[in-house]
Amino acid sequence: MGYAWPFGADNRNIVDFQVGARRRATQDDGKLLGLELLRFASALAVLLCHYKLFAQMMGMPAVARSAQPFYALLWPFYDHGYYGVQVFWGISGFIFFRKYGAAIHSRLVTAGEFFWLRFSRLYPLHIATLAAVVALQAVHRDLAGRDFAYPATDGAMLVRQLFLATDWTTRARLSFNGPIWSISAEIAVYVCFFLLARRFAPSWRLCLGVVVAGLALELAGLRWASIGCATYFFAGGLAAIMSANRRAAAAGALGAIIIVGWFSGALGDRGKLPTILLLAVPCLLILMSQPMVFADRWQRAIQFAGNLTYSSYLLHFPLQILLAIVVAASGATPPLASPLFLLAYLGVTLSLAALSYRLFELPAQKWLRGLSLQRPTPA
Repeated sequence: MGYAWPFGADNRNIVDFQVGARRRATQDDGKLLGLELLRFASALAVLLCHYKLFAQMMGMPAVARSAQPFYALLWPFYDHGYYGVQVFWGISGFIFFRKYGAAIHSRLVTAGEFFWLRFSRLYPLHIATLAAVVALQAVHRDLAGRDFAYPATDGAMLVRQLFLATDWTTRARLSFNGPIWSISAEIAVYVCFFLLARRFAPSWRLCLGVVVAGLALELAGLRWASIGCATYFFAGGLAAIMSANRRAAAAGALGAIIIVGWFSGALGDRGKLPTILLLAVPCLLILMSQPMVFADRWQRAIQFAGNLTYSSYLLHFPLQILLAIVVAASGATPPLASPLFLLAYLGVTLSLAALSYRLFELPAQKWLRGLSLQRPTPA
């Protein structure tokens, strides 16, 4: 008796793809450590950027921006850490083009298989953290008379967030588990990526065309979250396609971008910074995707740190609500200017992310993916 995917795919195709994916993952172990480090740094950037949300806790005195712990060292993350999201989008594009681009175009991966893989990776923690936010915000409302940081009472928005449909077009007001907006935008881009990869062979022309089209649409005033995501995602795809033997060119281009941006003042101009970042991201991805011999001895630790990015991204806001509840109930005023408080925030978030990844996300992912192989077909 054979087994079939519920999507009607040829078992041999998906097995071939899975074997090939494992082989590529093994080959990439020593090559993409730089991207894992970049993922982790981007996650830390978001955590530090959202550190200011603690100031919204009930009864908290105002904290000057410069009084945030290690501000002299970490100010780029405090002030511009939200751009970690755009770097995430670029990394996703790099990985997806490298892992799925050719397989989708050659029809080794069907639409059902591709989206089931994404569902099994993203949805378990999304649903768990969304439920946690709904419950925790109800407690916080009861104690403080208001939601913490993001509103959490709009039923229609809850349904949209449940299906990761809040930010497919224009940016919606942040609500419930606010950081999920970037994942919602990426879901729409997954559809675009699959359709384009199925129709066109992955190439630098395809990626550049999407990037240029995205920029043109944004300049025309169509500032959809998914369009912004697509420009960075396909810029990451461009980096993946052009990464071989381009280290020197990428380094030179990145250096030129930084120098011109610095002396022109563009790096300090929030209106121009996104454009500078879009030019810099492909160069940075090419550089960080090169083999890093010095990092080989830390390979397992670096890869594990990279795997914590999604967990820490979705878990840090529920943890912030939990502390806000404690503050509202006790009247305590945590020392937001203390380096120890910042280190505790990061340490607890990353520790819980590690537990979530090991004990919840991986088992849930394995179970969901196993379901797709449990429907028997006639012998």
